[in-house]
Amino acid sequence: MIHPLAGKKVQQEDLINPDELVEAYYSKIPEADDKRQRVAFGTSGHRGRAQDTSFNDLHVAAIAQAVCDLRNEFGATALCFVGADTHLLSSPALATVLEVLAGNGVVAGVDEDAGYVPTPSVSRAIIRYNENHDKKADGLIITPSHNPPDNGGIKYNPLNGGPADTSITKRIEEKANAYIVAGGKGIKRIAVDEIPPELQVEYPFKRLYVEELPQIIDMTAIQKARPHVLINALGGSGGAYWEAIRDMYQLDLTIINSEADPTFSFMAYDHDGVVRMDCSSAYAMAEVIAGIGAYDLAVGNDPDYDRYGIVTAEGLLPANHFLVTAGAYLFGTRSWQGKGFGKTVVVTGLVDRFCNDKHIPVYEVPVGFKYFAPLLFDGTIGIGGEESAGASFLKKDGTVWTTDKDGMIMGLLAMEMLATTGQSPARLYEALTKDYGTPIFTRVDTACDAETKDVLSHLSANDVVADTLAGETLEEVRTTAYHEALDIGGLKLTTVNSWLVARPSGTENLYKIYAETFAGKATLDALIKEGQRIVDDAARP
Repeated sequence: MIHPLAGKKVQQEDLINPDELVEAYYSKIPEADDKRQRVAFGTSGHRGRAQDTSFNDLHVAAIAQAVCDLRNEFGATALCFVGADTHLLSSPALATVLEVLAGNGVVAGVDEDAGYVPTPSVSRAIIRYNENHDKKADGLIITPSHNPPDNGGIKYNPLNGGPADTSITKRIEEKANAYIVAGGKGIKRIAVDEIPPELQVEYPFKRLYVEELPQIIDMTAIQKARPHVLINALGGSGGAYWEAIRDMYQLDLTIINSEADPTFSFMAYDHDGVVRMDCSSAYAMAEVIAGIGAYDLAVGNDPDYDRYGIVTAEGLLPANHFLVTAGAYLFGTRSWQGKGFGKTVVVTGLVDRFCNDKHIPVYEVPVGFKYFAPLLFDGTIGIGGEESAGASFLKKDGTVWTTDKDGMIMGLLAMEMLATTGQSPARLYEALTKDYGTPIFTRVDTACDAETKDVLSHLSANDVVADTLAGETLEEVRTTAYHEALDIGGLKLTTVNSWLVARPSGTENLYKIYAETFAGKATLDALIKEGQRIVDDAARP
């Protein structure tokens, strides 16, 4: 059900109160016996709200201290790069991190302009540094991604530059919670205004990232074609990056919402009436969609710039559509022989049809970009992406660019595609569907209790007794991804024309059903209805 305010500008009474939020960050102390107030890493990092005592000074200090305790074990003995986005809580959290790093004698790599640093720029910095030094660097990124203005978040990126895998985040989580149980005892800190200068290195994050773009994007083609592009910076950490890209390469970019506004007062409500800086949402991107007529293309990014939104004259292109189109274009224009296409279990089956036809290996992984990091790092896959508008790909020479999601290169790739083909990404997608069929996709969230969530998390294929799905024979039921049989944390059911994935949320009392079919809207409706019944039956004792 769509909220009546969806797509409309946020009202004054729904804006955050900055003073109250910062006060809560410092004043509220987590209670060790309340699981909701402990450190909990999701698909990549810890996220919470200061008012709920789930993202506060002690949480961030405990995580930073845990990283300091463990980073040598993970192979990091050089500096730790630190980035932060434009969420209000990111600023005090940055101070907390810098205090703890300094207290432990760890040199922090900070922005030379004291500016915001996008997630992909931190990933790129780690990779760049480690390619040229024997002692290796890692990173901490302070961001709750596209989530509401009152949220805070922090994640750790190890030596390969990507989100830490579960083996690492579990160790950090355990150590951090031990510090919370101890009330912060054992955490070493130096007040931010007393940090010795030798414990901070000013690093040219933005300059190096922007200068290196020709290694991955055909910037010359964009310069020659000069498409008129609207950039919705969404008040995020990469606004200054887009300005630098425009100026260095003399591109025809009109940039809006480039100034940081921690209240995000320029935003529109999302589909559910929540203020969410989701560049892949047509409601959050309503301003750009309404103004696309004067432009050849529009691009949006979320606050930490790991996600993308691509708008053409036809509207906002669904992330699944752009991902498969981008992959098809890249494999047709780059010398990537032998490299694969990385996708999560909920990415469109159009990827599989295209790759099967072109003899490109598909690497299917569970939900979470951390699974792509090693595959991008060693060049096994040319591109890896999620249905939630996160992706990255290799440089032109087939070597690693970033191992975390990079929304800027996806936006620039859309410009390159338009410049070299003369067609918008939406038209290129339509051409793919003529060859391989037209899929339709949806996701439905269903409320459930914690007990049901736990049952769903431990289902096996044998728990599904149905033999058909939406009128077709059920060909496969599994709880693992194809790549290395990694656990997907739920079920995937497949027929010849359709698939369905059901998995519980990691943070809320609900389970998510993702579904796609090549057989039309009626089949999709039946797929969701029957999928919910199958999941309910499987979860029933």
